[in-house]
Amino acid sequence: MAFTLTTPEVVKSLRVSDQTLRRLRCAGVLRPGIHYRAIGTGTARPPLVWNLEAVDAELAKRSRRLLTNNAQG
Repeated sequence: MAFTLTTPEVVKSLRVSDQTLRRLRCAGVLRPGIHYRAIGTGTARPPLVWNLEAVDAELAKRSRRLLTNNAQG
């Protein structure tokens, strides 16, 4: 697992907003240790580094699920 990109870099690469990443983290869709990791200590909101491949795969899986559900209903 390569946690190499910062939040602004992931936002630009995946063309999603930082609000979307934050919302998906809060909802438990994007999980620590798999999709992102906090760096540094001693701050209330430490910066995050992301595993771009894992986040992209999770977003693609989520999109397919939403498209399937919309097609059925």
